[in-house]
Amino acid sequence: MQAIELFEDYVSWLRVNVPRAYENLAPPAARDDIDRLECVLGQRLPDDVKAVLMRHNGQRLTDTATHDEDGAVPCIPTLSFLSTVLIEACWSEWVDLREMDDIEDLQDDCEAMPGAEGRVRPLYTSPGWIPLWSDPARSDYIGLDFDPDSDGIRGQIINFGRNEDRHFVCADNFTELLQILLDEVRSGQWPASTLVFDEEKGSEIAVFGDVEDGVGHPFFGDVDEHFFNALCSRAMARSGIDLSDWENS
Repeated sequence: MQAIELFEDYVSWLRVNVPRAYENLAPPAARDDIDRLECVLGQRLPDDVKAVLMRHNGQRLTDTATHDEDGAVPCIPTLSFLSTVLIEACWSEWVDLREMDDIEDLQDDCEAMPGAEGRVRPLYTSPGWIPLWSDPARSDYIGLDFDPDSDGIRGQIINFGRNEDRHFVCADNFTELLQILLDEVRSGQWPASTLVFDEEKGSEIAVFGDVEDGVGHPFFGDVDEHFFNALCSRAMARSGIDLSDWENS
């Protein structure tokens, strides 16, 4: 299937199953929005990424590590769907970091996970890594890799960010990522939820089902079941690796 068909199927699923997320999808990006982003990045975005952004330019309200908006329901399970403006903002936040004197110490302290060796460069950051989906609270992303290792594919989808120093390949391209997204939500593992503060735990928890009006705020998925983990598990499975065995080795 084409990327836009997969995305339309996903949007249709949202409309029925997570209406608050569906309502939070932004209007289309203009051609000028795409052109500006490509100019700043110094990269041409893949056609499948542009097609999706020109259908919905991220979210109306969005939470990222440095950008919070009240009532920002994730439009990807546990993740924010970035607009062209926020793709640029999140990418630009790393420019100064790459110019730090001790950046090599950070660069050397990363690795490619099993199945990604030779495909993803074992770096902490690269200007060729373009965020598309963001953790709502941390500077961690799923996005494009325009700086692959020798056996990688330009435009492959990887994880990266402040807490993502072990990299894996989520998908060979964005269209494949959309198919994974659709398969995941259709599996029933990512229902709508509400985040409420648990005083005993001292943190927010996801509550499913009816929640008293005025308590908590709408969410998508379980905060304890991060979508990064689902993508990582799928990546390991494609490589024939049991993630739990690898983590315990």
